[in-house]
Amino acid sequence: MKSKQSEYPPFRQWGWKSYDEKRVRGLDEFIERNKDTQFYVGTDSHQDAMKCKFTTVLIGYRLGKGGDIILHSDRTEIYSSLRQRLLMEAMRSLELAWYLDSKIPSSTFMAIHLDVNDNIIWKSGKYKDELVGMVMAQGFVSGRDKFSKSNRRVYWKPDAWAANSVADKKT
Repeated sequence: MKSKQSEYPPFRQWGWKSYDEKRVRGLDEFIERNKDTQFYVGTDSHQDAMKCKFTTVLIGYRLGKGGDIILHSDRTEIYSSLRQRLLMEAMRSLELAWYLDSKIPSSTFMAIHLDVNDNIIWKSGKYKDELVGMVMAQGFVSGRDKFSKSNRRVYWKPDAWAANSVADKKT
């Protein structure tokens, strides 16, 4: 029998809303309208005794002019391990990043923000290397690499504001 934990809508079926969740938004229209921005992707999750809620955000940011945000949220069964839940957060962000990468030029900046700590005193800290490595294996470079010219970056706490702050507020 298939685990309900892994059953979430396929990416093409994700519904997108404005950040205030009052308007339905089209992902392609959002990307086109924000084509001259920097893009940030982040996912956060919270669970209670019954369900786990995931929220993935896409932010189009214009330096000095602010930004625009759309989000997708859904609920799944709960996850028994933090590692499994953090991997799902990273996979959801990667799914959006792969799609975005097919729609924007390689010269456009895109970053994935992972909701994982750098310090192992926090529970998520012991999974940081695994999660960052998984994203880097997809062609992203460390956001802390000051010498790379790549426009595809991955960040983690404390620099992961798209996941840690923006997505977190909607979970």
